[in-house]
Amino acid sequence: MNLHNIHTVSRYEAKLLRRSWLFRIFAILSLLVITFFHLTTQANLFWYQWNMVAMSSSIPFVNIYIFNIAQSVIAIFLAGSFLKRDQKLDTAEVVYVRPMSNADYVIGKSWGIIKVFISLNILALLVAAFINLYVSESPFNLLPYVFYLLTLSIPSLVFILGLSFMVMCFVKNQAVTFVILLGYIGVTLFYLGNIEHGAFDFFALTLPNIFSDISGHPVLSDYLLQRSSFLLLGISLLSFTIALVKRLPHHPKKRILLNTLGIIILLLGIGANLSYLWQFRHNDTLRSRYIEKYQAYNSHDKVNLLSEELIYSQKGNQIFVDAHLTVQNRNHRKINSVLIYLNPTLQVTEVSHEGTKLPFKRDEQILVIDKELTPYQIVDLQIRYEGKVSENIGYLEVQDEEYYDTQTGSSILRFGKRYAFVQNDFTLLTPEVLWYPVTFPPMNPEAPYNIQKNFTHFSLKVIPTEKQTVLSQGTSSQSGDTIIFHNTHRLPSISLAIGNYEKKSITVDSVLFELYHFKGHDYFSKEFTNLKDTLGSIISDIKNQYESRKNRVYPFEKLILAETPVSFASYVRNWKGYSEFIQPEIAFIPERGTTLPSGNFKLAKKMQRQRGGGPNRGTIDETEIETRVFRDFITWCFLNESKYEETGNLFVNSIFSSGWNGTSKLNPFDFSGFYFNHANFIYSHNFPVMDILLNTMFKQEENDPWSRWRRRFSGMSDAQKASAFLKEKSFEQAVLDRSLSPEVFYEMLKLKGNYLRNYLTSQIPLADYNKFMTQFMKDYQFKEINFTVLNNSFMRKFNINLMDFIPQWYTINQTPLFIVKGINADKVVVDDYTKYVVQFKIHNPTEVEGIVSVNIEEGEWGRRGRGRQQEKPLQHYIIPAKSYKEIKTLCDERPRNIDINTNIAQNIPSDIVYNFSKINTETKEMTTGMFNTDATLFEYNPKDIIVDNEDQNFHLIESNQKTTLQSIFKKPQEDKYKNLTTWMPPTRWTATVGTNFYGEYINSGYYKKTGNGNNKAEWVAQIETPGFYEVFVYNARIVWGWRREESNMQYYTVKHDDGEEEVSIETNENTQDWVSLGSFHFSPGEAKVILSDKGSNPNQVIYADAVRWVFQNKEK
Repeated sequence: MNLHNIHTVSRYEAKLLRRSWLFRIFAILSLLVITFFHLTTQANLFWYQWNMVAMSSSIPFVNIYIFNIAQSVIAIFLAGSFLKRDQKLDTAEVVYVRPMSNADYVIGKSWGIIKVFISLNILALLVAAFINLYVSESPFNLLPYVFYLLTLSIPSLVFILGLSFMVMCFVKNQAVTFVILLGYIGVTLFYLGNIEHGAFDFFALTLPNIFSDISGHPVLSDYLLQRSSFLLLGISLLSFTIALVKRLPHHPKKRILLNTLGIIILLLGIGANLSYLWQFRHNDTLRSRYIEKYQAYNSHDKVNLLSEELIYSQKGNQIFVDAHLTVQNRNHRKINSVLIYLNPTLQVTEVSHEGTKLPFKRDEQILVIDKELTPYQIVDLQIRYEGKVSENIGYLEVQDEEYYDTQTGSSILRFGKRYAFVQNDFTLLTPEVLWYPVTFPPMNPEAPYNIQKNFTHFSLKVIPTEKQTVLSQGTSSQSGDTIIFHNTHRLPSISLAIGNYEKKSITVDSVLFELYHFKGHDYFSKEFTNLKDTLGSIISDIKNQYESRKNRVYPFEKLILAETPVSFASYVRNWKGYSEFIQPEIAFIPERGTTLPSGNFKLAKKMQRQRGGGPNRGTIDETEIETRVFRDFITWCFLNESKYEETGNLFVNSIFSSGWNGTSKLNPFDFSGFYFNHANFIYSHNFPVMDILLNTMFKQEENDPWSRWRRRFSGMSDAQKASAFLKEKSFEQAVLDRSLSPEVFYEMLKLKGNYLRNYLTSQIPLADYNKFMTQFMKDYQFKEINFTVLNNSFMRKFNINLMDFIPQWYTINQTPLFIVKGINADKVVVDDYTKYVVQFKIHNPTEVEGIVSVNIEEGEWGRRGRGRQQEKPLQHYIIPAKSYKEIKTLCDERPRNIDINTNIAQNIPSDIVYNFSKINTETKEMTTGMFNTDATLFEYNPKDIIVDNEDQNFHLIESNQKTTLQSIFKKPQEDKYKNLTTWMPPTRWTATVGTNFYGEYINSGYYKKTGNGNNKAEWVAQIETPGFYEVFVYNARIVWGWRREESNMQYYTVKHDDGEEEVSIETNENTQDWVSLGSFHFSPGEAKVILSDKGSNPNQVIYADAVRWVFQNKEK
């Protein structure tokens, strides 16, 4: 191998490549696309997502992300065309005439191509750096630019070049080579990245790869293993190519040498890839072993932890702890050993009792201490341990798919997942990793909800190695070089964070609020300069409003917000009710607010300025803007139980999706855990889910308008899925069903909890119920409570035995079905006063009773929908099985609409909504309540025929089938009903549900974006009585916002005895009700109405719901 020859070939190859029009076009297009993407998603010129710019590595990663894909595609064309061209043309004649080996030739060509692409890559990075420095809010750091170039771009380029050369040598057909390799790139982009942890993804698009300013790369060793594997594989393929190129004959020894070298490098690459995979296999083995140990000791008697004092020190990545425990045997029998749970990689050096060493056995995370305890005996134990903290012990019950998922929403940035940090410059330990001894297992793999919570008196002494800030629960003080934390309350757990923090604090309503952020990470203070004097009152107002809605008072003396590396991860687990981000007194928030939903304060202020004070109200001052932004941030990030995020990949969604792909996720930063889960624990051996269910029930507001709105327009929501599950299975079965997603089961907890509350408040006033429960939980704060104690107290107060209802409520495996008709409102004039009676009839045809909750909004709409608007308290009615009931309610103000929530039932959606646009009738009847009624209104009437989209006589006629690529890459969706997204409507007929649609118990319809008339919907009625019928269509009238929508026409064709007639209706001008198409004569047999997808404007949404034929007379 001659370096001079290699240099000469590479120099000429680079010249030829730069002169190629294909390359020039590629270079210009690549730079334009990359620049456009940076400017539209990461520059402060337009709207941008905060998580795309928050970290210093965000912009260089996105730059290489796009360039990596683009360069691989063009490298295939260039590599193939150059090899083919050299055989036919004389462009490389100056090279061919030189006496050089094939190794010099192939290596020179490869190095020439690589040099040019690296130059172009550097140019693209310079563009990114300019945007980063001058038109972006992202902090600048040079290291990621160099790191991604060397580890992300170059290995991919070497691999795809080697693969291209190799395939070309074997196939010997340029076009076939292009097809094969482009197909491989497509499979890698859409499939290989999501299997085997990205081991086969040469782009490394799904590997965690975003740097933290504090902890660095999330998984550097694993990442470098994967990248080196593809670099080595690429080099090995180039070695094989040298032996296969038909330029000069090889000496047999050289061919053997080249093949041997290629095989060695190939084996090294495969070995690196296998080592990468082995890390995950090893972690899986450990996690399975830990689960087995929990199961093996599950039936052993446990002791209660009364108090624990920890003395903590640290050297490098190892911790040294001296733990003093006071435990009690609360079992009714003697135990022969004490079980302690501790991180499995921490080495226990000594266990003693009153100075006497005790024998012990270590079985992974289980520490078995040989010490007998008689019933209710209390003993003190001292445990010394040291070592590294394993992160594999945490979240054992989380499914692998979620545990290893590296994606956040639809973002292309992969932040990684770390569950503990023990480093010189930063430490973070939560109870999930068992960094201190506990006596109850933190999880139960056999029955996740059968978990014992142990409130303990904790104290912690920390000896930091440097002058760093130490955070933990309790009041802190310092003695010499030791930081001491003392807790006045018994707590379920404690955590520890040590880092270079800066502190900001304020005391509001006797609660100390502290914010700890890393040095240099204060990007927010400059956005709230006008709130220095009013911040306390704003926080107090937000806090008081939240506590008023939840009927709870914050139980601690302080609340800490502490910044953590962006890779720190946690999960909301239903059996726990909160994530590890929310600890007693401490909320851990991501670095620079990266993954928080409302962390972009600068953009939020800009949007508030553009929005102003609303219609006809002019502009608002900076103080009001900052107040709104701050309130929105606290509300959306910390005071909501769920968040809504887009799924999939932004690039893939834009190409292969016909609608918006979003889903509701539980909010891991929800502050409600402070008020409920960390303050009480109610246990029941017969109903182990009772604690989390009651806490979930307490968190729900009895009459929440936002929850009602979401139920109306959320498609087949998680709540609907939960209700559908209970149609055939019991809540008891659901508790043990691991296939239910956390979101669906959380909705089930809400449904069952609200059902229990509604059952009780149908018999006692809601105010009395809330007052009792609030006082009871306050009396037993920071204690473990037996459910029997709660039941006995409830019986004494209200003479209601919860156990008369709960066993059936827990085991019933059926749900009711409600059909509601005859909703009406009448005016009642009494002397000089006018009142209103709202009435409706309801039928439950099933074998089980159910509960409906009725909400009536009263008062006229004022400006922006307000004015004299008010809501009556929710009324709950128990509807017996096989019954017909009439419900009447008296209103002081004019009723605007009624919302009938069917709770746990087969109704989809669960709410039935009716708007009282006109009230023309009067009555003198003022009797209210629930009464028996007859079945007349619910019986079939052959002269009033309704065909709904759920009926068999409804048909869809479609022409725009999916393209081949869409069929391959679009993931199948299981749900029949999708979310209604009018701002991005689908191009095919799509089923959705909502209260605006018609239906007996499934209020559904189909919708799509307006088309060219080739896609239709057809309703067919069977006419029995000949004569004239007035034909109606149900107008869903879905209008978003308060602006007037542009005119939208829908075009129908009515087939009748006299032929066909085309009729159009204006959907926005008509109310949500039946709209007449006219009267037509029909003979016995089929009658049809056909809806075209043709609309009156290109942005229109077409709706297909129900058609009605109402008999008028027989005359023709």
